[in-house]
Amino acid sequence: MADTLETIAAFVAMTLLTAVGAPRLWLCGLASLMFPPIAAFIISIASALVGNYALFAACRGRVAQRLVDWISSRRSTSGIRIPSLNVGLWDVVLLRQMPGPGALITILLARTNIVVRDFIIGSFIGFLPTTLLTVLLAGTAASYLPKDIVIWTTVGVALVAACWKFVHWAKGRVRRNDGRLNGQRRRSSSEKDTEREVSRRASK
Repeated sequence: MADTLETIAAFVAMTLLTAVGAPRLWLCGLASLMFPPIAAFIISIASALVGNYALFAACRGRVAQRLVDWISSRRSTSGIRIPSLNVGLWDVVLLRQMPGPGALITILLARTNIVVRDFIIGSFIGFLPTTLLTVLLAGTAASYLPKDIVIWTTVGVALVAACWKFVHWAKGRVRRNDGRLNGQRRRSSSEKDTEREVSRRASK
């Protein structure tokens, strides 16, 4: 029972993290340290498919359009509009082999006219090679190193990366707020100068 709950918890956590853009191969490697190779492979593939489909479906919804535009602008893809591009199953397979953020690839695919079936099957085929390789490498490393050390090292690196990303986001947020405040101050100063000029002319 405990093993079943642990497996379900790992699947849910990996699915949610994949949906919000966490590196898939990092999660795959962590799963291979916690579970036997076959179980780690199945959990990694299933969570990657469900998480990416959730992101894909959200990006195609009208409610999430503003979120998509914000993510696109943060990833330097603002202004990309490719609804007429024909993308098929093997295009998805090829894209899944490319290095880069998997979430960004999913977002861009969601903005094409690709069929959901081709997206899922293509992602499944595309995920197979890298997932299998990661499970084998991480499982081999775990057999030579203490499991707890490997797991906590992986978690530590992930936390450091997450903190760095948060600090980067916070600095950008502060700069944007400062820019807005400076703009408001300039507009307010300009309006006051205009009022003074109008008053001076009226007094003459």
